[in-house]
Amino acid sequence: MKITEMQAYKRLEESFKEKGYSQGKKDNMRTYFLENAKCSPDNLTPGHYVDAVKYGKIKFRDVPGSYRTRGFFLHTLSGTFKDIVEYVKENPEMFDRQFFKDHIATDYYSLEFELNDFEYMPIEYIDEEMVACAMFRSIDMRYIERRGDCEDWFYSVYKRKPEVLNQDLYILGARCFAEKRNGKNEFLDITPEKYRTPEYYFALCIQNRTPVMEDIPEDVLTTKFLVRLLNDSSENITCFSETALERKVPMMGVGTIECWKATIINDGYQIKNIPLNDERVEFFLSRYDKDSFEYECSFKNHYKKYLRQKNSIPEPKNGASELGGMLALVGAMAGMKQDDAISIGNKVMNDATNRQTMLPIHYMYPVPMSYQKMYDREEYLLEIYKKIGILIVDEADYYYYNAILPEDISIEQDSNGYWVKDSKGNELIHYYDRGPFYDRTVQVDQINVNL
Repeated sequence: MKITEMQAYKRLEESFKEKGYSQGKKDNMRTYFLENAKCSPDNLTPGHYVDAVKYGKIKFRDVPGSYRTRGFFLHTLSGTFKDIVEYVKENPEMFDRQFFKDHIATDYYSLEFELNDFEYMPIEYIDEEMVACAMFRSIDMRYIERRGDCEDWFYSVYKRKPEVLNQDLYILGARCFAEKRNGKNEFLDITPEKYRTPEYYFALCIQNRTPVMEDIPEDVLTTKFLVRLLNDSSENITCFSETALERKVPMMGVGTIECWKATIINDGYQIKNIPLNDERVEFFLSRYDKDSFEYECSFKNHYKKYLRQKNSIPEPKNGASELGGMLALVGAMAGMKQDDAISIGNKVMNDATNRQTMLPIHYMYPVPMSYQKMYDREEYLLEIYKKIGILIVDEADYYYYNAILPEDISIEQDSNGYWVKDSKGNELIHYYDRGPFYDRTVQVDQINVNL
């Protein structure tokens, strides 16, 4: 559900129009690069000084009074420049109510930081119209301009004049600002009990990627409530509590099943947002093969993390002292006991560190058809390494495994990458490592070995 389709948004918008309120006007003054402010050429404009102040070329005190225009302040006033904030506070006669409405429309920094506009504007300016302007601007910033959240202004209003915050603003704030971080949901904490309605809690859960449902009363979390959330979007499963995930709901053509199962059936990509256990792994794999996009894009890495946690396997680290980790993970995936896998890894590490190298994790092509239901691309490549006697013992990083080569295998560089060859010079595997660090690609692009 788009935020503009929410009843709270429609009510706020309708009330705004009925009461004759108006939003501020964005100031479109052009700003210019100012190379040397001290030269003061004749053609300087306030826009030159906006650039100079914003990029730290000069201080506010260096701006001549004639250039301290309304437009200049609309483009420079923010909590970043405390001296400008202090100037505005000390000269209230220069900054009327319309200035702050226009500032909200012009510069999104008006609503951000501890020193946002609502922290210091005259308290009589903080009213129903002004906070509605701020909410509309916040919604534009998050969902249209994609600049992120700006909730600081809401907390300033709550602190200075909470009576102007009505139910619809809290509902929209729950949609935009409420996240649970480090066990705390600050927005939920400041919401008055009288506004914590099912509509509020529903808004709290929409597109929320934090565990907010943990704090919703059980009498609100009805089957109807949960089904409505899942019907709104499968992505809403992200905020579900463990209890809610296991709640059984009706699903057409299937019957009554757990919420997590219904979500996987409807949208397998959402497996990445569902905490794994053995039952959920088995259910996902019963519906999505290893050659599916859902498996490749959403399940595989999530499953690796689950196996690491389940088997107390540490994250991969570079260096010979950590070579048991990946081997334990591979062993866990193959059903080997963890202690056995680590023992083998330690033995190999001690006996053959002189044969240690690195080989790619990723294979660029689909798995051959006869193996697609058996292996994903990484598993297939691991089987190829195993076939020619290469032992994979650790993930060095996102691109490479740490590996140990048998005596008859070597790696040689060519103009397009590297060949893994046997003692007779046969070219077995080719891979390349290309691109800068921020756009790097490391892949096996040719395999001349059959399983």
